[in-house]
Amino acid sequence: MQENRLLKTEVMQMLHNFAYYLIYASALLIYGIGINRSVLLSSSPRHMLRGCLKMLLSVSASSSLTYLIVMNLLHPVRLTELYPFVAVLVYAVISIFIESIIRITSKKSATEYTVSVLAILLGVNESISLLDCVVNSCFCVLSCFMFLPVLYAVRKRTEVFRPKEDKKTDFLLLLSIAVIMIILLVWNVSWLNQGGIARW
Repeated sequence: MQENRLLKTEVMQMLHNFAYYLIYASALLIYGIGINRSVLLSSSPRHMLRGCLKMLLSVSASSSLTYLIVMNLLHPVRLTELYPFVAVLVYAVISIFIESIIRITSKKSATEYTVSVLAILLGVNESISLLDCVVNSCFCVLSCFMFLPVLYAVRKRTEVFRPKEDKKTDFLLLLSIAVIMIILLVWNVSWLNQGGIARW
């Protein structure tokens, strides 16, 4: 009976995370992770699949290792404040390894740093289990890439009505993101984010 209740709670938590991190693109629209990168990628989103796969691999591996190190090594000695440093170190090692494999196989680069590290930090900070940490981090990465078609459509619509000036287009794109953020946040979605239980 208690196992069913725990499973139901875990499933509800995953649904809340899905709605909050992926559907609302909260990494991009609420926390602001990757706004500049998304504006740049929206101008030519041709090679975004390779970047997305590389980021998902490196973020999922890094967030799981970071969570395990924090909970098994830093938490017992009360040094959990160091988890951002651990996350950066773990991500650097894993990212270099995956990037070298991508460069050897496809002869192209798929480097990305800031969005990945911030997604890992967000996943570790707002999770209550290892699975929760990995899923939240991956949802953050996916939300940034899922929002790119919207930005691409807004960019193309702006370029139709105005002469192509990158600075004006980027300004209007950032203004459009702000309007979308306001529209999405008219309805309070903060109840979807239950956050991590005070475990540290």
